[in-house]
Amino acid sequence: MRRLPVTLALLAASVAVVSVLLSATPATAKLAAERSTVTTPTPTTTTTTPPTTTTTTPPPPAVDPVNMGQIVDKAANAVVPGTEVGVMAVDTDTGQAVASYGAGTPMYTASVVKLLIAIDLLRSQNWAPDAGTSAELERMISYSDDDIADDLWDEDGGNSIITRMVSLIGLTGTQAPDDEAQWGEALMSAQDVVTTYEFIRDDIPTAAQDVLMTGMTQAASTAADGFQQYFGIPTGLAGSSWAIKQGWMLLMSTTVLDTTGMVGLGPTMPYAVAIMTELPAGTSWESGMNAVSAAAGALKAAFTA
Repeated sequence: MRRLPVTLALLAASVAVVSVLLSATPATAKLAAERSTVTTPTPTTTTTTPPTTTTTTPPPPAVDPVNMGQIVDKAANAVVPGTEVGVMAVDTDTGQAVASYGAGTPMYTASVVKLLIAIDLLRSQNWAPDAGTSAELERMISYSDDDIADDLWDEDGGNSIITRMVSLIGLTGTQAPDDEAQWGEALMSAQDVVTTYEFIRDDIPTAAQDVLMTGMTQAASTAADGFQQYFGIPTGLAGSSWAIKQGWMLLMSTTVLDTTGMVGLGPTMPYAVAIMTELPAGTSWESGMNAVSAAAGALKAAFTA
């Protein structure tokens, strides 16, 4: 379309305005005036900031678990060279390991296997033991009574107890004894012992849990067979709170000493600990207990109050 000259365009616009004013009625003039005073609102823009998501990551342990495990191993071997050590310690409040060395290696349990014997019986009574069962299990644990363990082992199926507990608790380094009559020759890794303590802490109903914890917190200094049970955790971590199950056994090939339990530097016991040792054949009980106590003492650096 051709563009009008500027002068003609201005003249045409003026004529148009005059025509509109002359033809408008009072009503249309008022409406036009009202429209001319309307202010078109300025669009507002709202910016929505997406919510900030934060992921809580547990703080790293104060001491590297592998390094701490090596320290524990060296502490035992400094007293009795040639000692085979399996150690695992976990802060059950955070799930973090604070010490680990040879933790997956199956080792002789000796009387530590009494924990599995007890748990199996409690499960068979739907975790609601009667008074007689409670008293029997508390004594078996606190005094490490072999006679009670013998009877329960025979009555409840021997090696099938181990099979049931492996399935129930989810154990991966536990084996029934080759000689079914010798329950103390069952094997468990330090990791599996700790897993068992976590199971006791988190998965067993209170009535049954109380039976086990009572037996362990009231562990007698002298066992039913006359052995001195206070080695490892009780002596190496003197002044700590604990609930323990100890193990000792003399074989032709090795001297077995295990110290395990729940431990804390304060009134609570958040740490699940297992120190399993197989010392050279012929090692005296005194030397062996000193070695295990030194190993337990080395763990203190990994604990917080």
